[in-house]
Amino acid sequence: MDKNKEKKILIILIGILILLDQIIKITMLLLGKNVIQNIELKENIKYIIINLIIIGMIIRYINSNNSFIKKDSKIVLSFAIAGAISNVIDRIIRGYVINYINISGFFSINLSYIYIILSWLGLAIILTKNTRAMIKENKKHNEKNKSGK
Repeated sequence: MDKNKEKKILIILIGILILLDQIIKITMLLLGKNVIQNIELKENIKYIIINLIIIGMIIRYINSNNSFIKKDSKIVLSFAIAGAISNVIDRIIRGYVINYINISGFFSINLSYIYIILSWLGLAIILTKNTRAMIKENKKHNEKNKSGK
């Protein structure tokens, strides 16, 4: 696939994910059904700066010309970018992140956190799959070398 077309698709995916989360957050605000995460302004600025640095690093990684970065990794990392950007939008506009999914009274999250969790799970699956393939390839190579001696 053309690199520019791939980038456009990733940007559209990120945009749709952010839009979906923001629409849900606004809806929850309007319905008055949100759980708000209050953070002091100093802490909020730290979160914004750290998130922007991480977002920049992931975007740089995705845009690198490294041939080992496959499309599935880029898609999975796009979920992390969307989640981080959506929560940064909240922190900049409102000063806090709107959490609307309450998990058994223990903690609350939003769709952005789910994107980030899915991204970590996706990366774990990709790394496991790639590691298994490398192990299998090494076994074949070792067996070939043993039988060739």
